[in-house]
Amino acid sequence: MGGAGTGGAGTGAAGGTGGNGGSITVDAGTFDMSANMDATAQSAAGVLVVSNNSGPAALIQQGVTVQANLNVGGGP
Repeated sequence: MGGAGTGGAGTGAAGGTGGNGGSITVDAGTFDMSANMDATAQSAAGVLVVSNNSGPAALIQQGVTVQANLNVGGGP
């Protein structure tokens, strides 16, 4: 009768190398803060209020008070 055989210890293979992470490109864009008001009030008559609001998160509060005295009917 033959003797019992014993197998050697097995070792698993090493894992492969990870892939390249690639590249990324970021562009912040263009911010234009110009506000042209050409010929805005060229034909205005009476009470005129012109406002130019340019800027991030800018607020404008306006108030206009007019006192008009009228003479109706005319007199001598």
